[in-house]
Amino acid sequence: MPIGETTITLVGNLTADPELRHTSDGTPWISFNVASNSRNWDKTRAEWGEGNTLFLRCTAWRWLAQNAETTLTKGTRVIVTGALRQFEYTSPDGVTRTGFGLDVEDIAVSLRYATATIHRTKDTGGQGDRPATGAKDDPWATDGAGGYDDKPPF
Repeated sequence: MPIGETTITLVGNLTADPELRHTSDGTPWISFNVASNSRNWDKTRAEWGEGNTLFLRCTAWRWLAQNAETTLTKGTRVIVTGALRQFEYTSPDGVTRTGFGLDVEDIAVSLRYATATIHRTKDTGGQGDRPATGAKDDPWATDGAGGYDDKPPF
């Protein structure tokens, strides 16, 4: 992310199944809404109650979009980090309004109320900022013999 971006981390639940789309040049992207609820202690009733809910539109691109589409479903609790964006749009009644969204840098499934199994993806090439996944590309990977060296690999 560029310097000076307003970066936020949002924890909440997906309001619908994400749907993968492609730009005219074939770049995959996905958008989804995250609902983040606050909980407040109600002293008069001596119990927890629902506070305000924040709904934020999130957009992810390329390999992150593909991974999110195969992993996330409605109701999944996620942790999303990215750059906050402001945009203007015209509502159906013709009024210009301002909205906010999140350009997603990373997505994680929350383990607070669930478990997850990790499946590492293969580097398919041509995906721009896709991280390298092979052991030969991983400077911290061992040689498989359990050996380890105190010297940094750089």
